[in-house]
Amino acid sequence: MIKKKLKYLILILIVLLTNSCSYQKMNSVDQKKFDIKEFEVIGDARESFIVQKKIQRFSNKNSNNKVKLLVKLKKSKTIQEKNIQNKVTKYNLTLSANVSIIDLNTTKDVKRKFTASQVYNVDDSYSDTVENFKDANNSLIDKIIDEILDQLRIYYN
Repeated sequence: MIKKKLKYLILILIVLLTNSCSYQKMNSVDQKKFDIKEFEVIGDARESFIVQKKIQRFSNKNSNNKVKLLVKLKKSKTIQEKNIQNKVTKYNLTLSANVSIIDLNTTKDVKRKFTASQVYNVDDSYSDTVENFKDANNSLIDKIIDEILDQLRIYYN
């Protein structure tokens, strides 16, 4: 009898706790609380294009928060590891972004620097090494974009 009551109590607690969860979609209109009026990205053309397009998706034309976004991207590749024969086996790829968020309503300027790095392997085949580089580069771009969007969400919440 007591075990049955305990099971019901636990079930009720689980339902109550999960029911009050404040889950929201990240790409919903409610989350888009800023309108990017001006967007300038300085850096590699491909990376700049990807950063601009992915961040622009979170802009809401109906928002009262008008923003100017300036992003300066810098990429560097350094040798991470060599083998006994002095051949490179791993590279460290680093992408940094100096971001300036200017609120056009208040002219307040928030400057942040985001940095992400990743190690990728050098394979026997050159095409595999290039593919590893592209994967690492895309991963770094996504990390930087996520950090910029998180900063914008924090600033406009």
